Amino acid sequence: MQDHPACKAPNRKANDMNSLSANARYVIGVSVTMSLYVVILMASLWAIRTQHPTGLWLDVLSIAPALPIGGTIVVFHRYIAEVDEYVRAVVVKRFITATGAMLFLTTAIGFLENGTGKTFMDLYLVYPLFWMCFAAASLIHRKAT
Repeated sequence: MQDHPACKAPNRKANDMNSLSANARYVIGVSVTMSLYVVILMASLWAIRTQHPTGLWLDVLSIAPALPIGGTIVVFHRYIAEVDEYVRAVVVKRFITATGAMLFLTTAIGFLENGTGKTFMDLYLVYPLFWMCFAAASLIHRKAT
C-alpha cells in the first residue's frame, strides 16, 4: 500500500521543494513575503482611508504591513543556514557591513533631526535603507577574504 502513487504524491511535493537550491528557495520565499507585503499594505491603506478606523483597529492596520518584513528576515536567515561555508562567510560579511552602515546613517540622521527639528527620514524607510546598504556592501565584499 505504501508504494501506491496516491500515497507518495504529498511526499513528492515536499521532496521537490527540498531538491531546490538554497538560492531558489530564497527567491521563492522573498517573492511570497514581498507579495504578501504588497497585498497587506494596499489593504491596510485602503481600510485606513475608507473606513477611518480608530484605536486598536488603526494600530493593527498600521502595523500589519511590517509582518511580512519579518518573514523576509526569516527567509534570509534560512538562506544563510543552508548555503555552504564560503557563501555564508561572504553573505555574513556583507550583512555585518550593511548593518554597520545602516546604524551609522540612521544615527546620523537622528542627530540631524534632533539638532534641526526637521524630519529627514521616516522610520519605515530603515528596512529599504538596509537593503541599499547591503547592495553597496555586496559591491565592496565580492569575496570572503
